[in-house]
Amino acid sequence: MTRHDFHDIRRRAARLRRWPGAIVLGVCAAVATRFGIGAWWVRGATLLALLWAPLTTVLLYLLAAVLLARNPAWRWPA
Repeated sequence: MTRHDFHDIRRRAARLRRWPGAIVLGVCAAVATRFGIGAWWVRGATLLALLWAPLTTVLLYLLAAVLLARNPAWRWPA
């Protein structure tokens, strides 16, 4: 193997390497194609869902804490 062969192999391998978000973007594009909508709508909905789930969980825990603090009868027996 010469150094030219080595550089050709490296150049071909570099073309196969993907960027970190390529899988997620490809899945969103496939879902968009399946439903016949734009890929950016699916990507936006995915980001919204990823942000919405943790925020909702935190808000529900805070609501439960407030409700338990206001009504001592709902607390667990000590």
